[in-house]
Amino acid sequence: MGELLRRVVDQQNLLDAWETTVDRMADEPAPRAETAAFAADLLANLTGLHTRLLDGTWSPSPVRRVAVPKADGRDRVLGVPTIPDRIVERAIAAVVAPVVDPHLQPDSYGFRSGLGINDAARTLQDRIDDGERWIVRTDLVDCFGSVSRRGCLRAVANLVEDDELVVLLSQIVHRPGSTGSAGLPQGAPLSPLLVNTYLDGLDRDLWDRGVSVIRYVDDIAATAHTEHEAQLSLELIRAACASRGLALGAEKTAVVDAQRGVRYLGRDLGTPTSVRPIALTDPSRITVHITSRGSALRARGNRFVVTGPEGPTTRHAATRTRMVVCNERVLISSAALSLAARNGVEVVVVDAREGVSAFFSAGTDRHAVRSAQQRAHDSAEQVLTMARVMVTGKILNSRVLLSRTKTRRAAVSAEVFHRLGHLVERGRETGTVAQLMGVEGAASRTYFAGLRSLVDPAWGFQGRNRRPPRDPVNAMLSYGYTVLVAEARRAVELAGLDPTLGFLHSSYRGRPALALDLAEEFRALIVDTTVLRLIGTGAVRPGGFSDTGEAGVRMDVPTKRALLTELERRMLTRVTHPIRRAPMSYRQVMEEQAISIARVVTGGTSVYHPMPWR
Repeated sequence: MGELLRRVVDQQNLLDAWETTVDRMADEPAPRAETAAFAADLLANLTGLHTRLLDGTWSPSPVRRVAVPKADGRDRVLGVPTIPDRIVERAIAAVVAPVVDPHLQPDSYGFRSGLGINDAARTLQDRIDDGERWIVRTDLVDCFGSVSRRGCLRAVANLVEDDELVVLLSQIVHRPGSTGSAGLPQGAPLSPLLVNTYLDGLDRDLWDRGVSVIRYVDDIAATAHTEHEAQLSLELIRAACASRGLALGAEKTAVVDAQRGVRYLGRDLGTPTSVRPIALTDPSRITVHITSRGSALRARGNRFVVTGPEGPTTRHAATRTRMVVCNERVLISSAALSLAARNGVEVVVVDAREGVSAFFSAGTDRHAVRSAQQRAHDSAEQVLTMARVMVTGKILNSRVLLSRTKTRRAAVSAEVFHRLGHLVERGRETGTVAQLMGVEGAASRTYFAGLRSLVDPAWGFQGRNRRPPRDPVNAMLSYGYTVLVAEARRAVELAGLDPTLGFLHSSYRGRPALALDLAEEFRALIVDTTVLRLIGTGAVRPGGFSDTGEAGVRMDVPTKRALLTELERRMLTRVTHPIRRAPMSYRQVMEEQAISIARVVTGGTSVYHPMPWR
């Protein structure tokens, strides 16, 4: 039995699928009597379902047709599976969705954990603000009823490396009662995943033709600078849909001028204030950065006192402080370290060349977690499995950054995207960590070649260099990565893990290898995005840097302050965690990822999922 199918039929996964089904009963119509009957002997019913899936005797039943009134007065006909079938489909979706999701185009927003209508509307508004005032609006007629069943199955099978699971999916797609070659029941838990994966082919086809669509399931929008360009995009969309047997709805299909307002997913867009701004968390505890050489960190009562060689003295309540990050040549008193220990505040010392050079933490009883981590570290198979996931997660997030907007896609060579996609597949097939590091190095060079296309030549950025950084962009990247590793180290410490025992990075001289591992999936998502934003908005300028010769290029104080402020803003930006499905800041997401690593090494879960960027 394949690994993915084994996870599907796991009894805990089936129980979770049952609980999800019950939770959603208010939104998904089903006979209450059937639900009550299944719940009356829940253990026996779930065990029987588990056994039939294991021995291959389970098969789906026909769906029940239910008419649900729509807002326009018409009915939507849903196909609702039986309770056992719903449990099986949700169990499959829980395993397959995290595998499929990282491959989907970044501007697909429907049926994806952590994304929704607000995200799609915000993306459209961003393009309008960038000057793309002409909008193509359309939708698909009877999307679920028109998609090719074999096409849906083929699209998922191309991403799922488990033949037995694909056979099970085929049974569901071609369940009894299915007629013709097209159509999936709208109302079945697996249908959204199948349809979304199939329509990803439409998104990619249009992208290859120069049309970058924003799609929320069957609701499509595209932007253009001129009306003529928008009309051409509409015709390309119509042709691409027709080649898949899909038709555009006449009522919604139009080319509109955003300056006159445009309606999308129930939102009125067209002005910069139409969409809510990015939500930030209100941190109960802050990070204090001490960047000036010659400064001192002391304690007075229950407050940290920071004095600078020239600047004013500042005071920070220990109960409101989560971390103090000190630059090199900052005096730290023993009283400050004692105050930090009593209040659970981490103190990090960073060096311009070495990154995090010291990390002080109060610590807790972590023996059980660290013993399990050591055993995992000693297992070549588990080390390779974790390292593969971390590298592929990094490459996928890097590719998303380069393709996040239409302007970026136009600026970056198509060969860069092709190469990164190829390296993702190579990363999944490598047999040793050494080979994987080679893949990671090749992906990094390819990515930074693409990133160079997004930076004005006036910045002198030709690619990644460090120790020392030889241009302003690399100076910001290096400092940002140092701060990010400090955040990652804090996260792994809080999870009870030993930051020096990594999977991808080797350990030597107290190097925070695991923190470096965790930071990989957040580099493009946090630091690179921050640097591009600072450059793009003019918040930093080349004049804010000085070339010190052997020490490389360094930021002046205002530039460093701007970088730290924007990094903190990014860390406080709220997103929906794709696994927990709860809103949290990126800082909290990093902590959740560290906890997930701890669960993997202790056997609480078998798979680690990197944080995907949408």
